[in-house]
Amino acid sequence: MADKHLKDSIKVNSTLGVSATVSLKTNFSGHHMLSAAHFARQSAIIEKNYKDEITDELRAEHRAYVTGAIIVSVASLEATINEVFISAVDNENLFEDFDPTIPKVLAELWSLDVVKKTRFLEKCRLVLDVANKEKFNTKSSLFRKVELLINLRNALVHYKPEWDTDLKKHKNVGDALKKCCFKTNPFSHANDAFFPKRCLGHGCAEWSVKSTIEFIEDFYRRMGFPPKWSKHQLSRLKTT
Repeated sequence: MADKHLKDSIKVNSTLGVSATVSLKTNFSGHHMLSAAHFARQSAIIEKNYKDEITDELRAEHRAYVTGAIIVSVASLEATINEVFISAVDNENLFEDFDPTIPKVLAELWSLDVVKKTRFLEKCRLVLDVANKEKFNTKSSLFRKVELLINLRNALVHYKPEWDTDLKKHKNVGDALKKCCFKTNPFSHANDAFFPKRCLGHGCAEWSVKSTIEFIEDFYRRMGFPPKWSKHQLSRLKTT
């Protein structure tokens, strides 16, 4: 993945002559995406190999892979948009075909804490607006999938227990996820709450990874950036 950038400089030392220094900047959005796909594949392996009741240890491992895929998928989204802003700050090739005022404005915005703390989808909207590019349709299937994915990640990361017989916020998340129609966790039971039990299977992990890839590709297309991933790189992001 194109995740490393070099910055060279030459220094002249009066006693030792000429020395070279190289600075390395590593982007992490691609690493997050590779991790998410790996977690999804691992959850699929467990579901394929264990059809009957599984041990508590294996159940915990399966849950770790599924929740890992969800959480790290959103981490990739957030890292991606931050990398776009920082590319503007560093005036990198990503913006070489743009009006030079666009990366300059984005760099100025990035200097503001309020922008750095802005939510992911709002950051995307801001970048598209500054670049005068096609906006997202907030009612589209893709936009709503990513909204839901972020809500799911938040529900897991900031988890607040609820009684299965008196679900409130969990019910809202669960009802929305049901509409996605992915395969449910085969190790859950019919009377389990959809969130956080029945939904957390390979189907959800795969949905998270694919939704993230689709959204990032769509954002790059709108911006007119080169594709983020080659066919070879996409082959490393398979979920089964």
